[in-house]
Amino acid sequence: MACRTASMLLLAALALAAAATSADAGGNYGASKFMITGTVLCQDCTNNWNAYAYNAKPVNGSTVAVTCLDKHTGRTVFYGKDATDEKGVFNVEVPYQVKSCQLDPSECLVRLVSSGDDGCAVLTNFNGGRSGEKPSRPYRSCPGEVVYRAGPYYSTLPQCDVDDDDKSCS
Repeated sequence: MACRTASMLLLAALALAAAATSADAGGNYGASKFMITGTVLCQDCTNNWNAYAYNAKPVNGSTVAVTCLDKHTGRTVFYGKDATDEKGVFNVEVPYQVKSCQLDPSECLVRLVSSGDDGCAVLTNFNGGRSGEKPSRPYRSCPGEVVYRAGPYYSTLPQCDVDDDDKSCS
């Protein structure tokens, strides 16, 4: 019985320690950095509608950038970028702290900077690809790891570019 009581007390102490650690970590689950991941795809409007809407191709070598601002001054405190792989996937690691500034993922802006395909190089603003998108909630979180998903972002062919495309529904 004494052994069982000691085991229960030990488990309770471990649970309290774990709760205190996660409370100190805030929303970052004990991680020192977070990851922003997503894809860049090429849409070809010269195909039929189904092919255009559902068969976008990954764009290797596209550049996606993440810019994070200081909440108090509005100044840039972090800038990072990544080139997409053959599947069109990018991954940008962002520290939760830069010098004395605590970074909040919702204060960061993720945007498509360039396409890796010269034939499909017109950047669209779908999902905020051109103007930027702020990560809102973690896609995956576990102790020591927090991942946000952005996009997908799209580029298209020059003949598919429409002037004032963003204003067509206003």
